[in-house]
Amino acid sequence: MNNYTIDGSKLYSFIVSGARNLIVNEHGLNKINVFPVADGDTGTNLALTMKTILKKAQKDDHTNTTMSSIAKAAIENAYGNSGMIFAQYLNGLAIEIGSRTQLTQEEFVLATQNAVKYAYEAVSSPKEGTILTVMKEWSSDLKNHVSEEFETLLERSIENAKKTVDNTKFKLKVLMDNNVVDAGAKGFLYFIEGIYQYVKTGILDESHFRAATMEEHVEIIPNTDIGELRYCSQFLVQTEKDKEYFTKLMTPFGDSLVVSKRDEYVQIHIHAKQPEKVMATLVFEGTVISSKVDDMQLQANLLHRRKSPIVIVTDSIADFPQEFAEREQITVIPLNLIVDSTVYLDKVTMTPEYFYKHLDDYRMNPTSAQPTQEHLERYLTGLIEQAESVIGIFVSSKMSGTFNNIVRNVNSLNVTKKISLIDSKVNSAAQGLVVMEAAKLRNQGLSHDEIVEKLEVIIKNTHIYVSVKDLKYMIRGGRVSKVQGIILSKLDLKPVISIDETGKGTIFAKTLSQKKAVKQILKKVSNDMREKGIMTYSLVYSDDIAHLNDFKKECKEIIGKDPAYIEAISPIVGLNAGKGAFAIAYIKDSQS
Repeated sequence: MNNYTIDGSKLYSFIVSGARNLIVNEHGLNKINVFPVADGDTGTNLALTMKTILKKAQKDDHTNTTMSSIAKAAIENAYGNSGMIFAQYLNGLAIEIGSRTQLTQEEFVLATQNAVKYAYEAVSSPKEGTILTVMKEWSSDLKNHVSEEFETLLERSIENAKKTVDNTKFKLKVLMDNNVVDAGAKGFLYFIEGIYQYVKTGILDESHFRAATMEEHVEIIPNTDIGELRYCSQFLVQTEKDKEYFTKLMTPFGDSLVVSKRDEYVQIHIHAKQPEKVMATLVFEGTVISSKVDDMQLQANLLHRRKSPIVIVTDSIADFPQEFAEREQITVIPLNLIVDSTVYLDKVTMTPEYFYKHLDDYRMNPTSAQPTQEHLERYLTGLIEQAESVIGIFVSSKMSGTFNNIVRNVNSLNVTKKISLIDSKVNSAAQGLVVMEAAKLRNQGLSHDEIVEKLEVIIKNTHIYVSVKDLKYMIRGGRVSKVQGIILSKLDLKPVISIDETGKGTIFAKTLSQKKAVKQILKKVSNDMREKGIMTYSLVYSDDIAHLNDFKKECKEIIGKDPAYIEAISPIVGLNAGKGAFAIAYIKDSQS
């Protein structure tokens, strides 16, 4: 029997080396991802889970303290199905290590084996031929040869783990049909290979890690019809209730359910039809700390049925129909909406219908916030990987920090593909029209640079005019100063809000009634129609589409055609526009 021991520092190095070896193989894993759905993001999810562990976990001389820190970081920040399972495995390791400050080889091996049950228990319907199988077989092989020298033991176990990974393609039909191994299983193999590299060399330097050479595969053509459970949804909830309670609670909402818990935090992963209903249920079960929702149908289409080499991305402040976004494969990055201390995803876990219905019931004034750095990185890396070039059209930088935040994030990624990030200098329906025109230009076969050049002209000719019924929302949201708001309110003035050529919000007109405000808007529309012509327009409303009835008729009489679309104002914009608001956005004809 050997005397190999593992303290907290060495255990931390194991995890760091394993994580770094997995991270460098992110793109290769994405290419073979077909289970549970072919959305091509298993590598990204695992890599981001590992990056967060490296960023947040703390090293200590004691194994129990180190592993607890790693498990906490993993549980609270795991991404995707495989990331959640991996996090629960690490959590199981922490539980099994218990209060030990140092591990013998036998204790380490026993902990790896016992940790497997925690990973299995987190999954509502565990499948063999996945990451679970490799975890189980690897730890079992370690136990069967535990008396060997540690380096020899790891080397042997990894050779057997490779065989287990190779066999996954015969365990699940979707893997067999596409002649690939399970991406999550392969990711775990890279992780334990990283541990072995450290044990063998003692090197942790990032430059030491190289992506493995992937086998050449026949082009994967999976079934990309994801079905109605298209939203990969995750929620981190601070609660006193146990894992079993949430497993039972969440089961009716979808499939691919994974639930893990550490201390007072429960992490939930589920493929759902309506993530907003999952969110509405969870807010009554504790404090929802964070949420992540991916449209797997869009991901699958961009990966396997991409409409164009040029991919268009925008943010959730842009108002346009969901059908348009789906048809044109537009990626929408949701901003955060904070309501009564709970963070929602704009238009995803907080829909306009629900928001306006309860707007006057909230205890605190709703506010907006930028997506986290980790969330932005996840959206952008996946998008850039799938596209040949990217055109991003974002809300005015004078009205939100979104544009500058995304520019900083993209610059930090060191990408080589062509990416154009555009400040639309507008918001809401006006921003939506710019996105719609970008899609039209792309469909006409224009090049990336030609589209960007034409968008510059289009943006200069894009305008929006908003009729605000009640100023209280703009005052409490800070869009109108308190002094100005008090004056306008005392006079009972109904302003028309617009955006100037620099992208800054401005009061276009002050009237004594909303009816007179509408007249001012229609007068402006009529003048622009007469002087230059209006190429296209759209109408948006907050809580009641009936507010548009007369306005829609008059706009059609002036412009001579129906709007390109009518859509609800996003909750992010609505927290300032408030109830009773509606608007017209249009693009003047630049050819006149």
